[in-house]
Amino acid sequence: MIERLIRVFGAALLCLWAGAAIAAPPPGEDAVLRCRIAGQDREAAISIAGTRAIYRYGRPGQAPELTLASPLSTLDYRREDGPGDTIGEIATFLNGDTAYRFAAGFRDGQAPDPTALHPFGLLTVSRAGKALATLSCRPDTIARVHDRLLAGMRAIGREKGSDGAWLPNYPIDYPPPAARSPPCKAESNVDSCWSSGVSAARGGDLRAALEHHDKSCAAGLITAGCYEAGKLYLHNRQLRDYARARQRLARVCDGDDPGQGPYACKYLGWMALTGTGVERDPAAARDLLARACFLHNDALMIDPEGCHFLARAVRETRGPAPRDADRADYVAYLALAQGCTDGAETVCAEARALHQRAMAGRAAWITRCDRDAPHHGDIESCAGLARNDADYDVARATRRQLLALYREAVAARD
Repeated sequence: MIERLIRVFGAALLCLWAGAAIAAPPPGEDAVLRCRIAGQDREAAISIAGTRAIYRYGRPGQAPELTLASPLSTLDYRREDGPGDTIGEIATFLNGDTAYRFAAGFRDGQAPDPTALHPFGLLTVSRAGKALATLSCRPDTIARVHDRLLAGMRAIGREKGSDGAWLPNYPIDYPPPAARSPPCKAESNVDSCWSSGVSAARGGDLRAALEHHDKSCAAGLITAGCYEAGKLYLHNRQLRDYARARQRLARVCDGDDPGQGPYACKYLGWMALTGTGVERDPAAARDLLARACFLHNDALMIDPEGCHFLARAVRETRGPAPRDADRADYVAYLALAQGCTDGAETVCAEARALHQRAMAGRAAWITRCDRDAPHHGDIESCAGLARNDADYDVARATRRQLLALYREAVAARD
């Protein structure tokens, strides 16, 4: 399909350096991305020449069949940072109403190892918004200098992607191995070793990223390196070490970082609740998850998934009497409502479903909740506590109200 498109539009294409080979950009250009198209004897490539980005397509080792150029100042460029470790970028080159969209990066969650980063490249050709061809890169042929386009745009003062999102301002570095890197030094609110770990991860080398994050953690300038190292030790199958995961994450959970602290407490609580890498201990899990959901910091920054697991741990550790079950459901509801304030719709749904079941069963805690709620904030009904308000100040007020109710409920239980 793409070869037919090239023949049709060949006369109108902007062609530069006609004698250049795809595999080796001309002198003075910096390679950004190159790959072999799966199932075809064709390559696609992006390079930078001064303040322009160049896209080429053709047979390996031969003159390009298609060459397009765009100033870095106006290049259609977007970041692609998604759930888990999906990281990458998208550059689109235009020729009239025909667009060549080249996306590349790394994704997790794929076989054979869903915890590893897998390189991907995807070339989509469209005309007037309608897709004409979708071509995948052979993963084993992808050669990419991550963040090279970003560096070029930042060098000319560009601050936003084509979607209006601010371009990240973290240091762009291609670090040597951690053992040969200089000692960590403070850089604004992070440190140089953490920055090197981020760069290594963006390049797909998680083992190198772990080494730099561990070095950051040992330096003790910040806890962000401990957090990233702990997650890799916990989640990545090739790097897994539960004892080290616990040690790194405990430093963050016990620290004062309100952004990462609740999440570190959540991971530790989840390990204790599920028996992952440690002896299963629902009571210890409950205490850790309470910090993730309610108690870690005065700024009331939380981990909503930690609230979900706290509700589960509270139910598992309830006493045998019927009134113990009633109290546990009340505390569980408060935890789920707290998670709801962070925009976690699945947690909101859990909270509302629990409230509806309690109403249908005429649970005693509903009466107590309706009675006590107005004494601690502006929300006057128990049902109203499970709300997701985009207004930051409103959400914080709801969290303060829920925290007061939670403290009161736990004190009565104890």
